[in-house]
Amino acid sequence: MSSTHMPSTSEPAFHQMTWTPEDLRAALEANENEPPGRARSVRAETLLAAADKLGDPETQICALHTVIEAYERGGESFRSPVLFSRLLRLWDRHGKTLRDASRLEYETHWVFKWMTSDLLSVPEVPLATVTGFVDEMERRYRLAGYGMRAVHAQRFRIAEHLGDTAQAEVHFGRWLSADRDLMSDCRACEHLTQGVWRAENGDDLAAMRLWRPTVENEISCLDEPASTLAASLKPLLRLRRYDEARSNHLRGYRLLRGHVELRTAFGRHIEFCVLSGNGERALEILAENRRLFDPPYEPLDYLEFLSCVALLLRSRVDAGSTAIVAGPEGRDWPVAELLARVRSEIDDLSGRFDRRNGTKVVSARVAATMDQTWLVAELPLIVSQRPRPQQFQKPEQAQQPGQAHEPDQAPLAAVPAQREPVAEPPDPDADTDFYDLLAEARRLFNVAHPSAMKMWERVAIAADRRGIVLDLEAQAQLAEERAAEALDREDMDRAVTLLGEAVERYKAGGLEGRAVAVQARRLLAEALQKKTYEPIPEQALAALYATARVLQARGLAEPEDILTVRRAQAFEARRTTEVGADTDTGTGTDRDRESAFDHFAASVEALLADAIEFDVPARAAAAHTMRAEIAQRRGRPEESVPELLAAIALYDRAGRPWANLHPNMLLAQAYLASDRDADAERAGLAALDIAERWPEQRFPAGYTRQVLANATGGQGRYTDSAEHALHAVGWADRHGVPDLAASARHSLAFAYEQLGRDADAAAILESALPEMIRHLDDPTVVNARWALARCLGRLEDYRGAAEQYLLAASIAEHFPQQGGHAMLAASAGHALRAAGLADEARRAFDRAVILLRALPDPINLAKTLRALAWVTFGESEETAHDIEREDVLDQVLLLFAEAAQVLETAEASGAYERDAQVIAYELAETDDQLARLHLNADLSDKAMPYAERAAAGFRALLPHSAMDYDFSEQMVAWLLDRYGSRDAAVERLREAIAACTEAGVEAVRCVAFLEQLGD
Repeated sequence: MSSTHMPSTSEPAFHQMTWTPEDLRAALEANENEPPGRARSVRAETLLAAADKLGDPETQICALHTVIEAYERGGESFRSPVLFSRLLRLWDRHGKTLRDASRLEYETHWVFKWMTSDLLSVPEVPLATVTGFVDEMERRYRLAGYGMRAVHAQRFRIAEHLGDTAQAEVHFGRWLSADRDLMSDCRACEHLTQGVWRAENGDDLAAMRLWRPTVENEISCLDEPASTLAASLKPLLRLRRYDEARSNHLRGYRLLRGHVELRTAFGRHIEFCVLSGNGERALEILAENRRLFDPPYEPLDYLEFLSCVALLLRSRVDAGSTAIVAGPEGRDWPVAELLARVRSEIDDLSGRFDRRNGTKVVSARVAATMDQTWLVAELPLIVSQRPRPQQFQKPEQAQQPGQAHEPDQAPLAAVPAQREPVAEPPDPDADTDFYDLLAEARRLFNVAHPSAMKMWERVAIAADRRGIVLDLEAQAQLAEERAAEALDREDMDRAVTLLGEAVERYKAGGLEGRAVAVQARRLLAEALQKKTYEPIPEQALAALYATARVLQARGLAEPEDILTVRRAQAFEARRTTEVGADTDTGTGTDRDRESAFDHFAASVEALLADAIEFDVPARAAAAHTMRAEIAQRRGRPEESVPELLAAIALYDRAGRPWANLHPNMLLAQAYLASDRDADAERAGLAALDIAERWPEQRFPAGYTRQVLANATGGQGRYTDSAEHALHAVGWADRHGVPDLAASARHSLAFAYEQLGRDADAAAILESALPEMIRHLDDPTVVNARWALARCLGRLEDYRGAAEQYLLAASIAEHFPQQGGHAMLAASAGHALRAAGLADEARRAFDRAVILLRALPDPINLAKTLRALAWVTFGESEETAHDIEREDVLDQVLLLFAEAAQVLETAEASGAYERDAQVIAYELAETDDQLARLHLNADLSDKAMPYAERAAAGFRALLPHSAMDYDFSEQMVAWLLDRYGSRDAAVERLREAIAACTEAGVEAVRCVAFLEQLGD
């Protein structure tokens, strides 16, 4: 036994000096319920030594089975064969005389299958020994009257391991044709092996058909569906069924936690991450599971695991990585050094197998695994990953259209790991008149078209190839476009330089108005170039505006030049509203922030006034968009809607439909904040459509996808919501926007939960909670933990669910409104009760009742009082004396009485008319539970009044309460039959059946009980 293990009061003392056979078997049985691992194996070995000392053959056989199972479950199955040989000798000498001979005969023959795999997985065991063992297995199975299906399966495994495809197919066919019997592996385990064989031989579809029942939880066992989910990952990638592959990774990896013995499955998840372009995720899995490197381990499983680790490490080294990664010996390793070590281990292990087998099959398979290249360029896995540098601002801070568009989804095409250099294409403009190109570039420049930059680069290339010197205006315009591109990349130094060149070229070309306009842009770029906020001197931009006005009056500047300066003033005013939240500089107080917003609003009004004066609809549209932004940032989204609609109309009037990208993004957000989900969806889709039509624009698509996820989810379309959230997660991860990534994962998990994909939702939330805690507000974190708890509860992880409810409650207790805190405490009570933690459940229910008594929530108070009553009633089964049991029952009845009183008071008050039917139902439910309480307390003679009231209450609510009414009437009839007369019971049942028929529902239980009474 491990020195750190302290037996509980209910646990056998494994080192006690003397044992009886009964005590020892009880200890063996208790140990089988312990989690797998070295500690369980050590305890089993200790108990085996005690059994040997006792000298009882049956106890020795039981102890040997316990040790073997501990080895099998703990990843030490290579230790089992020696013990099994001893077990067989004991069985042969004493098997017929054992008290529990039939069970032990079954268990002993069952273990034969484990031994074949165990022997095969140890390269030092000769093949003759392995095949001889299967021969012995066949002999004993025939003598015991078992079928040959399990024997054929073992012969198939040997042939498959040796790479003897012909023999493997022969035994595979015999395996499938033999009838299933008591010695057959469970269907899930058989399907796993059969599916892997099909997939390895190129029939992924056949494999997936075999695995479907396991994947869909129709069949399972101790290792399933975890192992099958892992095996399915690469075939699903090859079939391009990416959503299923992602889901199986999320579900399967979560199921593997704590199961170090399933190294092959862990390796397949690492392999999947590499092949799907998620190397960082694979490294995280390795870091989370360092124990996989630690002995003891089965050599063959460990070799398969190492080959997948080598694939990961080789892919990182090939990509030029010098990262430090998790590895053996409890330390981190330089990736290249760890790769060399892993390859050395692989060469040693595979060489030992090849020498034993007389083939190169094992080393060839390992090499094939290590040499794979990815099947998908990048498949977003949703789970939280290492953050990347942030590349995008939030939408309301984003630049105006005219910048490069970023796709919102990574490509999923299967492409080679390395690309051949592409030869420079021929000049597409060789036959085009240069001045036509220049005219088109200027046209696009003047309307701020997204393709303007590309056209100017074509002009520059054509001029260079033809030896044409651009005029000064063209040089300035080209510099302006390149500066815009540099700003888009946040290369402020280059942007400032290029804008300076543009100013000089415009001046030299006599375009003074344009020079003033670009100088305003240059001042902005210089301000953004600085690492800390420094305002542009107000008089600097004011002087440029005054100069532009003077030049315009002289005919030396265009209205667009004046409006460019005005727009620069507005942008500078916006900057003052953005400092203070994250720095100690600038607007720190609410009054300062409001003053900054007022200044921003005034500058926008000035821009709008000038745009109207000069009748420039595009600039007026920009002003309306800024007005909308101010309204949204001040928390008044509904006020932004007319401004954005005006902006969209003005951009259309100006012939610039591409410019409506940003207004539609903001409009979608405004509609969503105003609970206009359908309108939000239309605006969001319009933004996506514009981005697709003019992809050169910089587009923070993740934000719009997140709006669409919430808008479609709000309309109950969770499949669409999940799709949009998935895009948002992928975009946010690629562009390093952690707050959006956290929010999108929350939306995705909620959509999956609504779709019944609890395992997927739980996996997402478990991985994302740390980033949610860092980046999202407390109410959202509470909602995330609440959702995770619901999912874990439905997955029957009641302890995990309770933990999440309690963690959420610890945050919610600080909220002004305590309704959520109360419901979380109550939910924690239900989860704790389901986990068998009655004392903890009672404390949680007590807390919830105290909170709910202070709230106007009679329905949930009544429900929680009843739950507290039941968990309290459970204590009566543990009390030793009748008086104590009566005291507990009195407490329980008082809780039920309070529940009934709370509901009756609410019903009489008239304050809960909208919930009248729910209150009536809960009153009937309270009576129904009281009746069942008396039945459970052996007081069935006192249950009738409650049962009759419950039946009457449920009957009044037909047809909605059909099932409850059916149950309650059956209980009344049962009580009548026991304490009254059978005739009365029959009459009661007939009346209930008639009532249900009249309500258009079935009385299934009443009909069945009536037939039973008739018999």
